[in-house]
Parts: sequence; C-alpha cells; structure tokens
Amino acid sequence: MSYCVNCGVELAESEKYCPLCRTEVLNPRSPYREPAELPYPKQVESIASHLDRRFFASIATFVLLIPVFITIICDLLSGGGLSWSAYVIGALAILFVWVVMPFYFKKYNYPFFLAADCLIVLLYLLLIERMGGGRWFLRLGMPITLGVTVCVTALAVIYTLKNRVSYLMKAACTLFAAGLLVVFIELVIRLDQGGGIVFRWSPYALIPCVLLGLMAIVVSRRKNLREEIRRRLFF
Repeated sequence: MSYCVNCGVELAESEKYCPLCRTEVLNPRSPYREPAELPYPKQVESIASHLDRRFFASIATFVLLIPVFITIICDLLSGGGLSWSAYVIGALAILFVWVVMPFYFKKYNYPFFLAADCLIVLLYLLLIERMGGGRWFLRLGMPITLGVTVCVTALAVIYTLKNRVSYLMKAACTLFAAGLLVVFIELVIRLDQGGGIVFRWSPYALIPCVLLGLMAIVVSRRKNLREEIRRRLFF
C-alpha cells in the first residue's frame, strides 16, 4: 500500500495520481500497472436533481393556508369577530412573500422580490399601527423599513456584479452598509423624539464597522498578507 508524498493520503494500487492533490505516484517497488477494472468509473456522472419549483410552492402555500383558516375560525368562535387573527395572517403573508413566492418564478429577479418584501412589511406595520391605535408608521416604521430595503438592495447589486468581487470586498461593503444603517436608524428615532440631529449610540456601531471594513479592503489588496493569514490560521 502506498501513500502520497505530498498530502499523505492512502493510495490504492490502481492510482497513478493522488485523487486528493493530483500528485504523481512514484513507487519503484510497485510500478503502476493499468488494472483490468478500475474500482470507480473514469468519468463521474453528475445527476442533477430536478425540483418542480411550482409544485413545491403549491404545497407550501397549502401548508400556510392551514394555520390561516384555523386562526380565523378560532378568532370567530371567541365571539369578538376578526381581531387578533389579523396579526397571524399578516405574519404568514410575510412568510409567503419572502420564502414561497420566489418558487413560482423560474428566475429570481431580486429588485422585484425586494420591492415585494418591502411592500408586505410596510403593509403589516401599517396594520399593526391601525389595530393598535398608534401614530408611528410614517415617522418610524416606513423610514426604517425603506432604509433597510435600500441597504439590502445595494448589497444585492454588489453581490451580483458581473465582475467578480472578492469575499473580503463584499464583507467590507456589508460592514459599511450596516454601520450607515445604524446611524440612519438613530437619526430617524431622534427626529421622531424631537431631539434634533444628535448621534449618541450609533457611532459605537459605526466606528467598528468602518475599521473592520477598511481592514478587509487592505487585506483584499495585499496578496502576501492574505497568504500569511491563511498560513497562520491553517486555511
């Protein structure tokens, strides 16, 4: 029995090259001989599993409708009409739009789906405000939801660029977006409370995000530094 001189993996007698690192097998005591029958096929056949997306979406829709009907019936039997069941129906509607609805389409068009996700969340928040008798939707709910949608859309554009963007650059963009989003959320809250444009707690999140993002950019632009980090962390 031979072992690869490069990675140390155990080799069968039928191996001419290491199946793990593709190093040529050189054993003077046991020269390579083409076996009559290989223990595995020369060409690995890949069978793509076919998933009927619409069938899965239909089943998932049916499953989501079950708690909808149960909730409505329980709410009606309680004698108060339709009240608390609206919260459950709204949450299930969000789950449907976020998870199930994309399976009805052959291609994931992220601008359309992100807009649909934002719209269903806005409608749910508006429902909560109306049922609770508050007045916070226009001042807090809508601006924060739109801010999150803008950040997620921008990151989706960066992640789907035709020119390949490194993982470190993607991580840097994600950190920058997270830091700016926190600042925006505090700004919306301060304006709603009438406190003016004063930032008190968001800089504690913004500064680490910016520093980590800059660090990721520096590492992504220096190949020697990346290789040193991989070597020390055993990547």
